[in-house]
Amino acid sequence: MHIQDRGTAGIVAYPDHSDDEGHMYRLADAFGTRSRQFVYSMLNGLGKATEDHSLDCDFSPGSPNQLKFNAALAVIDGVRPQDEIEAMLAAHMAVTNIVLLELVARTRGSIAGHRYEGDGIKRLDVLGNLTNKFMRTYTMQVEALTRKRCKGEQNIKVKHVHVYAGGQAIVGNVSHRGGRGTAKNEQRAYERRKAKRATRTIPDSPAVRGANQERETVPIASDAKRPLPIARRRKR
Repeated sequence: MHIQDRGTAGIVAYPDHSDDEGHMYRLADAFGTRSRQFVYSMLNGLGKATEDHSLDCDFSPGSPNQLKFNAALAVIDGVRPQDEIEAMLAAHMAVTNIVLLELVARTRGSIAGHRYEGDGIKRLDVLGNLTNKFMRTYTMQVEALTRKRCKGEQNIKVKHVHVYAGGQAIVGNVSHRGGRGTAKNEQRAYERRKAKRATRTIPDSPAVRGANQERETVPIASDAKRPLPIARRRKR
């Protein structure tokens, strides 16, 4: 987009073609919204956030910076926001990156142009702390956008599995989705399957019939000591 400072009328941003209606639809799609008021508000905020203040010595308005303004729009369009919240997060990431790059440049200039004593150390310390804070802020913004898009889903990766005798294991990616209700349903299904696998009971000391069922029963083995029958003794 083109940015022009019209004095008392303020800064105006407009496309480089005559299809204003199509351009508005394109902007609404880039910001992930259906509200024109939201688009106008974001464009106004980005215009002020990307102004050039390199020649200002106070808090007076800066001059429009068309390059940084369009770069911020490219970042927002690249994130592909799904709603207004994601559009604001993308805008914050864009302007944070602009400030971060300027701080890095000023820090390098401070290292090259000042001696490591007195005010030089203080200036380098302040710039270094600010640079570190903006780096952490940018990382937190990316993480916030990722958490919002994941919507609380948890992925659990199992690397080492130990399976003992009688156990079962699942080989593959294990993912857990949902809340407590899903865990309760799975527990109930497991209990129902466990109840169906109940085995038949076996009497404690049954009498097992031998080949001659009328006269002979085979006794159950026990630990009591008794002499072996003659037929089973080893001949010497």
